[in-house]
Amino acid sequence: MKTISGPKSLPAIENQELCVERMMSGSSFFPMRGFLGTGAPVGADLTLVVQLIMGVALAIGAVLAKQKRYRAHGICQTTVLLLNLLMIALVMWPSFQQQVKPALSKVLHKWYYEAATIHAVLEMTAELLGLYIVLVAGTNVIPQWLSFQHWKWWMRTELVFWAIVLLSGVGTYCAWYVGRHSDSGRPMGDLTHLGSG
Repeated sequence: MKTISGPKSLPAIENQELCVERMMSGSSFFPMRGFLGTGAPVGADLTLVVQLIMGVALAIGAVLAKQKRYRAHGICQTTVLLLNLLMIALVMWPSFQQQVKPALSKVLHKWYYEAATIHAVLEMTAELLGLYIVLVAGTNVIPQWLSFQHWKWWMRTELVFWAIVLLSGVGTYCAWYVGRHSDSGRPMGDLTHLGSG
């Protein structure tokens, strides 16, 4: 049996290093090193790049609305919203469940965990608001009394909210993967110390 050294030695099963490596990777889908040169796993790098592209697509969608090309605007914004929902389900939520949630009660005071938690709350709020807007604008699913009338206000609010979410996502990426080390001297995203108390 191997042990992981720390303030308290923790007995480990044979494949615990692999488990920790997968948790550090941010996604079991992409366990190898990333391509942006930050030390982040490829899943985190890919998520960042896709999110930035989606941010540009949202801006293009806003321009389409300004040009009164509402059908193209709706297709563009809805596509980004659904792609983001897929990214949340396949990459972000599993990463949050593996890396952040188990440690929240012990380490919420650490800024990189705070960044991830704040981003998760903002991201889910923006996604839910976007889904609500799409349902009101494109379907008859929402009852009239729950619908809104001021389209521009709601959509501009959502666009500003998405910009904030995008910036908080870049901030979360930087908090976890850019920079030298955490306060403890461990590389950002290193979870080997969590079980040691």
